[in-house]
Amino acid sequence: MSGFLFRLGFRPHAHLTVLTTQRGLPFLKNNNKLGTSVLDSLQTRAFSAYPRILSRPIHNQWQTRSFTPSKKDLYASPLRRWLSGTRWSNSPRYHSPPPPPKREFLAFLDRIPPNAVFVGIISINVAVFAIWLAAKEKYRQERDPTLLLWMKDHFFTSWKNFSEGRVYTLMTSVFSHMDWSHILFNGFTFFFMANPVLEMLGSRNFILLYLGGGLVSSVSSLAYAKMVGKVDYNSHGASGAIYTIVTLLACVAPKLTFQLYGIIPVPAWLAVSGFFTYDMYRTISEKSGTTDTVGHIAGILAGIGYYLGKRFRLF
Repeated sequence: MSGFLFRLGFRPHAHLTVLTTQRGLPFLKNNNKLGTSVLDSLQTRAFSAYPRILSRPIHNQWQTRSFTPSKKDLYASPLRRWLSGTRWSNSPRYHSPPPPPKREFLAFLDRIPPNAVFVGIISINVAVFAIWLAAKEKYRQERDPTLLLWMKDHFFTSWKNFSEGRVYTLMTSVFSHMDWSHILFNGFTFFFMANPVLEMLGSRNFILLYLGGGLVSSVSSLAYAKMVGKVDYNSHGASGAIYTIVTLLACVAPKLTFQLYGIIPVPAWLAVSGFFTYDMYRTISEKSGTTDTVGHIAGILAGIGYYLGKRFRLF
């Protein structure tokens, strides 16, 4: 997410905060002077009355509904009542078996500790970045481009890779950074923004959100490049996935304060709106730019779509 660093603070019930070495959520929970924590702020939403905002309680229909037998049922013969299977009978024959528990998609991911998810995503990005550094150093010293070309074939989103069957690059490019500035901007943003969303969603939903946002970003970038005729177009980076996380956080807690560059306090809703407007302007005016603004826009829209889908119980 080139050009922006985010920190978390609270308004209007708390002081403006600059977080440096501490992760956003644990620091805020232990500081009583800051008022409400991220989770307390988020729990004020109408749909977040439970520990995870995007889950809802399951009530048994026999606990929530009462049944009053009619006169006809009361005076019916025992055999007739047995055959009719009325609900008011104490016999287990008259009750349908409870429905089997619903199996969630990739439910085993929820067994991964949130800290492991957080550290794991950062570690993968760092590992891929280290390979990029080694490839560039090998080319600089030995003039051997083999590893550099291999990385471009497997960690870039491009029509060349897609047409040659390397469809997985739509996902691997989400973990790919070539430059120090690129990985530092995205890494700091993820470090301060990911924890609140991870605690809200849990491991499984967070992983799906991160990967889904990155996939939507890559596909949108590829489609736009095809539309405008950029045959040599390639893209990489976690910006689209991180924009998805930031946007979801802004939708859930629009009054949360983002601090751009650690200095400028901006409400979450205004910050995301500004990013969207800025990237739209650059997409329209700078068709030859080096920043994947289309991926940023797609990431923001993916975050909004995920929020609306969960808010209105579409999935």
